[in-house]
Amino acid sequence: MKILVTGGAGFIGVCIAKKLLERNHQVVVMSRSPKISDPEVANKVEIMSGDMRVFNDVMKAVVLSKPDTIIHMAYALTAAGEADPHWAVQVNVMGTNNFFEAARLNGVKRVIFCSSMAAYAPQEMYGERQVGEEDLLKSGSIYGQTKALNEFMAAKFEAKYGVEIPSVRISAVYGTGREARGVTAWTSQMVAAAVSGKPIKIALRSDQKANFIYVDDAAEQLVRLALAESLEHRIYNSGGVTSTPAQFATIVKKYYPDADIAFDEKAPIWPYPHLIDSTRLEKEIIFKVRDIEEGLLEQINQERSVRGAAPIEKLN
Repeated sequence: MKILVTGGAGFIGVCIAKKLLERNHQVVVMSRSPKISDPEVANKVEIMSGDMRVFNDVMKAVVLSKPDTIIHMAYALTAAGEADPHWAVQVNVMGTNNFFEAARLNGVKRVIFCSSMAAYAPQEMYGERQVGEEDLLKSGSIYGQTKALNEFMAAKFEAKYGVEIPSVRISAVYGTGREARGVTAWTSQMVAAAVSGKPIKIALRSDQKANFIYVDDAAEQLVRLALAESLEHRIYNSGGVTSTPAQFATIVKKYYPDADIAFDEKAPIWPYPHLIDSTRLEKEIIFKVRDIEEGLLEQINQERSVRGAAPIEKLN
């Protein structure tokens, strides 16, 4: 199977490409800045440069690559969108719609749309219960609202043209590769500081609750949905593990007892739910995400590998 991964040079995109290659599928990556840091991936995929806001760029990528399926990862993140709302709408709304339209014009069977838990309202709207796929969306961010609009358009495209466009509302993704931007960049910064023996202050409240998923698990979910012969639903929660920065720090200190990690207790509270029901996806693709310690330990060992240090085993 040939699969086009938009944003395939990014944090989750590279992981998706690697997993598809391991399964012997052909992978085409479209990115505005198509430089892939992982040489194992870069040397095995076809790379196309393009701007998703430009319909001709999108059509060219789809026409030339002739994909069976598209995994649409490329998106403007929360901070960038709040800083430049007009640009965010161009990228997120029109850019995503360009892929939906190109898919239907070229007979692409399925487009996996990567939505977000940010499309939901804050947890207090739902009470202290898990939030499911049928719950009301009421985001307070441009990022979340554009995700919700994209989901609406996906349903319209499927009903009108028959293109399968399932959406996955992904929880906060952590892991190696997100050092500079994104709501979980702090996890990479925390690990790097601990491994290098440097102090760090995280610009989050220590008790900030969120639902976290390790990058490898999020990528695996998307790949399984892309490759499935048929899908039972059109909206899925990725789910993850409810945790806090303080709990992340406790795990890091288990392996680096001298780690100096501080937090900003006056930081704004995240406007996302932290209790997420992922039963639908777990049952359909038979997959359960790993716990925080397993993900963090893999992240620690990747950081150690970069520094030429041997991996460490999980402690009891």
